[in-house]
Amino acid sequence: MSYDLMFQQALALHEQGRFDEAESLYRQILETAPRNPDVLNLLGLVAQAKGIHNEAVELFYKAVCEAPTHAPFYFNLALSLDLWDKPHEALDNYRKALKIDPGIKEAWNNIGTLCQKLGQAAEAETAYRRAAALDSEYAEPRVNLARMKKDLSELKALAKRFPHDALSLYFLADEHYRAGEYDLAAEYAAQASANAPTDAEIKILSGLICLAQENTAEARICFQKALALDPRSVPALVNLANLETAAGEYETAEKHYKRALELSPQNLDAHINYADMLYRQKRLPEALEEYRTAVVIDPGIPEISNNLGVILKDIGEYEEALGLFFNAFNQRPETGEFSVNIAETLTLLHGQEPETAVKIAQNWRRQAPDNAFAVHICAALQGKLENENNQIYVEKLFDNFADNYELVLQKLDYGVVRSLRNFTGPVEGTLVDLGCGTGLAGLAYQAAGTRLVGVDISEKSLDQARNKGIYRELIADDLLHFCQTRLHDYRPALITAADVFCYLGRLDELIAACKPYKLAFSVELLKDGSADWKLAPTGRWQHNPDYIARLLKQNGYTIVNQYPLILRQECGQDVEGLIFTAA
Repeated sequence: MSYDLMFQQALALHEQGRFDEAESLYRQILETAPRNPDVLNLLGLVAQAKGIHNEAVELFYKAVCEAPTHAPFYFNLALSLDLWDKPHEALDNYRKALKIDPGIKEAWNNIGTLCQKLGQAAEAETAYRRAAALDSEYAEPRVNLARMKKDLSELKALAKRFPHDALSLYFLADEHYRAGEYDLAAEYAAQASANAPTDAEIKILSGLICLAQENTAEARICFQKALALDPRSVPALVNLANLETAAGEYETAEKHYKRALELSPQNLDAHINYADMLYRQKRLPEALEEYRTAVVIDPGIPEISNNLGVILKDIGEYEEALGLFFNAFNQRPETGEFSVNIAETLTLLHGQEPETAVKIAQNWRRQAPDNAFAVHICAALQGKLENENNQIYVEKLFDNFADNYELVLQKLDYGVVRSLRNFTGPVEGTLVDLGCGTGLAGLAYQAAGTRLVGVDISEKSLDQARNKGIYRELIADDLLHFCQTRLHDYRPALITAADVFCYLGRLDELIAACKPYKLAFSVELLKDGSADWKLAPTGRWQHNPDYIARLLKQNGYTIVNQYPLILRQECGQDVEGLIFTAA
């Protein structure tokens, strides 16, 4: 086969997207003409199309060395450098291309995009305007400039002026998506997709919009289409893997995460979400490795430090876990989850090294004197608290736990509400559920003849209870305040408090406010008879059964029963408690 024929055949294969066959022929030609700049350039384009950007850059460098005055070679080199995440080198080569041929409008537009990424807004605007000036019908730089200036009215005008352009529609969809206007975003994304049906990025944005609209089935279809269009799309791989993880399809999800990391080893989302998946499967050493990699990539994201700390806590590396939790806390002290994790880990550390735990807790309180968790755990580890009814702490604790409270209790083998229901039997009339939380006691007591009224200090817990649809009324209030001011309006047949009094110290006023109505509640057992109540290192209050019995009788309750039970499992140990019923 002649050189010219082989070259024409290779070009035809290249145009058909048959890159491997085209590459084979190009390399055969290169054996006879190793310094042919056109063949080097075409091989570079094949590597670029296949996403092998380092190889493409090498080939384009060779091409420009052989033809240093050929502007398209510099342009192709700049594009691959940009795709390889080397923006400064890319800019340099776009400028070299423009020095040879100032009329390459795409080079000016791409310079604008790069300058915008680098925070050089003035330079970006100049480049976009140069590109637009070269072609009155060139939509892209005009759209890019409008997006950079966040000018929605201009974007809409450009969408009308260039009705077949997908970019303006894509940007409009993205802006409305970011603003939480998902229906509008979906409309623009659909129009963009109609104009550019083979654009993978539009499919990804459509998938994200579907996720925001809680349409996971359609989102999955969008990400699958994006991946079919671009098998090297890391966002498509990661989003698809996230959905597969949520569905429990771990094997497929893992393949997609690994492929994403193969294509983009420094991709933070892939590392974090893959780590989350491994954690779900209790593959802790592997999850630990992924989180550690993520921390190295970006130590400034507090959630990564927190998640890594959770795994270290689970495997008993408490001091290292605390270091990570404090790193997260110091970056964002207002996030309750970080404070809860510090408090829990200090409790666990106290079981092994009490002096170390107390010192860390004291230091935390000094650094964050207004943090309710720091104040409470510091006092708990030392067995003292100035305010026995620390309602701010309780409110923040359960606001933070509301979303996964029931899942946590399942893991702890929690059965207090079932025991309460068994001891009291069904209730005819109004049941006031003090500290109702997410509504577990309500589920146990719900019946045709029972009117459920829930009271809790945590608004987020009440939202979860409200979703169950079993309470006639839910009230956000401090328990003592409610009982002293509103309880008598309901004339309850029974008042319950399941796993509530462990967050209160002195109970005198609360019990007095509940009389004369029947009571059923649980307490954690205080075995030390020298005190009526005591703050345990767990941060919860334990109560002396003699104190409870005496208090009930003082308030006119004549029929008092107490039943021992295991409240839950904690750190592999039984938490002993009592259920009291009083009438």
